[in-house]
Amino acid sequence: MSVLQDSGYRIQAADKDTGLITGIASTTGKMTYSLWTGFGKSKKSPIVSAFIEQRGPGMTRVRLSFVMGKVKSTIYGSGAQDEEPIYDPAVYQKAFEQINQTLFIRAGMDAPAATAASTAAPVVDPTGAVKP
Repeated sequence: MSVLQDSGYRIQAADKDTGLITGIASTTGKMTYSLWTGFGKSKKSPIVSAFIEQRGPGMTRVRLSFVMGKVKSTIYGSGAQDEEPIYDPAVYQKAFEQINQTLFIRAGMDAPAATAASTAAPVVDPTGAVKP
């Protein structure tokens, strides 16, 4: 969830029991005009859903789905939201790289602090004896 938030997504729903997270990114709309409905507004927003499943100890499966949501509104109200799947592999690659980076950082933060004595390299004297 933190990776999505760091990427600019606003979390709409998250359910720890099912492992489902949905989020939407902020965007700006643009003014439109139609002869039949007059002035309106059109907006495209990236939407993500993530399914996280615990597969065993130390193994988790993550499935991401990105779509571009399109909403049009007029003086009569807003229409239904259309969604177009995002197939660009770079979007998914970047997301998984960010997940891996976050996991790496968290693993380092969760590791017990090493003492100076345990991290120091052993000293070998000229006779071949190892000194702590």
